[in-house]
Amino acid sequence: MKYIEHMKVLTRYFNKKEEVETTIARLAEILSCSERHVKTIVNFLHQAGYVEWRIQRGRGKKPKLMLNYTHEEVHLKEAKQSVKMEKYQAAFFIVSQLEKEAQYTFQEWFRGYLGMTHKNIEDNDLDILRYPFYETKLSMDPLLIISRHDAHMVQQVFERLVEFNRHTGQLVPKIARHFESRDGKRWVFYLHKGVLFHHGRELTSEDVSATLERFLKEDNIKGNEIRMECVTRYSIVFQLKHADYIFPRYLSSLKASIIPIEVFKKDEEGFQNLPVGSGPFQLIRNDNEMIRLDVFQQYYGLRPWLDRVEVINTPALFQDDQSHPFRLTAPDTAWKEVRSIEEGADYITFNCRKSGPLQDSEFRRRICQIIDPEQFCLEGEMVAHSFLTQKSRELDLPVRSNAKQKLAGNVELKIAAQQIREGVNHEREAMILKQQLEQAGIEAEVEIVNAIQFKDPQVIEKYDLFVSGIALSDDRLLSVLTSIHSNQLSIFPCLDEDMKVFINKQVSKMKTFQDETARWNSYFEIEDYLKAQHAIIFLNHRIHTIYESESSQYANIELDSHGRVDYRAVWKK
Repeated sequence: MKYIEHMKVLTRYFNKKEEVETTIARLAEILSCSERHVKTIVNFLHQAGYVEWRIQRGRGKKPKLMLNYTHEEVHLKEAKQSVKMEKYQAAFFIVSQLEKEAQYTFQEWFRGYLGMTHKNIEDNDLDILRYPFYETKLSMDPLLIISRHDAHMVQQVFERLVEFNRHTGQLVPKIARHFESRDGKRWVFYLHKGVLFHHGRELTSEDVSATLERFLKEDNIKGNEIRMECVTRYSIVFQLKHADYIFPRYLSSLKASIIPIEVFKKDEEGFQNLPVGSGPFQLIRNDNEMIRLDVFQQYYGLRPWLDRVEVINTPALFQDDQSHPFRLTAPDTAWKEVRSIEEGADYITFNCRKSGPLQDSEFRRRICQIIDPEQFCLEGEMVAHSFLTQKSRELDLPVRSNAKQKLAGNVELKIAAQQIREGVNHEREAMILKQQLEQAGIEAEVEIVNAIQFKDPQVIEKYDLFVSGIALSDDRLLSVLTSIHSNQLSIFPCLDEDMKVFINKQVSKMKTFQDETARWNSYFEIEDYLKAQHAIIFLNHRIHTIYESESSQYANIELDSHGRVDYRAVWKK
């Protein structure tokens, strides 16, 4: 038994700061061990400061014992020690068994443990960012990312050929130092030399070809026949059947992050847990305690200021407590909370393919009249008329809902609520939809469906309505095109053949444009068409919270309500 376990036993028999006479025999009885071992235990606890142990001189005088900690304080000390040893789950379990006051004491201490810290480890001075994150299994294979949290982690570990700059609206070189095309069909990418993967091998055009062979099967670009040729070790040609001036932007997708294919093929499951990339941070640890990223010293680009990032796996038990520090907060008082409307929207897709009443456009129109988007909005959110907030503002009209209207006929509809991971889903919105439908005399049933299942046609066939949502990436045009045109999301698979023909023609036309305004105008024609067909109804734009400061010692750091930080850019003055 650990000495601290013996200390816990003693706290049941003696009070803190109350010196009492006792005997070795009495302690042996309490601790259920030999008198010889008692002496070892007491001496250790005395040296460690847990107790005061005083031997009195003189015949018949008993030794005196005084505890320096209560039962709760011993557990707190053990929990803190577990945290310092990176045994976080053990610490959280200990704290979860304590009274609220003791939990709060631990929370206050843990708050100071989080954030930015400077440590000397093995004669190396390290700047470490440490923060908590709720329990979740992240998808580390770039091609399989689902949530923004998956994407965020992939962004730190991997590199792409190019990256979209949301401030300039332009592609910037990453692994590719340059790319060009004269006709939109033949695209040549030239790679940087000396780009290393985390396991030490140089990245070449063969890696690009092998990686993108997986990616180019993605349904939103597979309509264009593409051939790849590795011309040299550091150059690759993409030959397209049809001109596509948006093509390089597809390669800026995080799903197109370059991987060492031999590592992936050797152990696909292991790659999911500890992937190998060429990004600025190397994934060192990914288990039930934490995700640990160390800066990659041989990174070809600008080295990040941070040396290490530790993302602590935090139990859901503490997530419900609004006062609990198990989530990232502003790093100092110079920061202020700024709330803004997030680009992207929640929406309802009508399954126009499934046999039943929703194949009738007039019936879909009447359903749209029943739905009141305002009821889906939380405080501060706005009704959506598009995936883009600016477009929603331009189209902002009074919402006309005929919620009290009764629809004739015995109709039952099945609603699928999109789920990204357990507990993060659109169940709330689906239940509001169910209530609105039932007020109009339509029976409805809600089921939570994992988003990854949407690519299965048999799953799509089961449901009449899909309640989903997306948050747009930096390249908003690419995001909306993917959302509208991908067979792995709910919109495109639910369209009838005529609708799909229209979308395909419109997207093909957009790819021939070199002017961004023309592309957007063409895209908004798609949104208008789908709304006119009553194939989709937009609900709400969500609130997004960030922290901003001009005077903080932290620079280039943006913390959002999900605790995400771009580790590549942050530094401290």
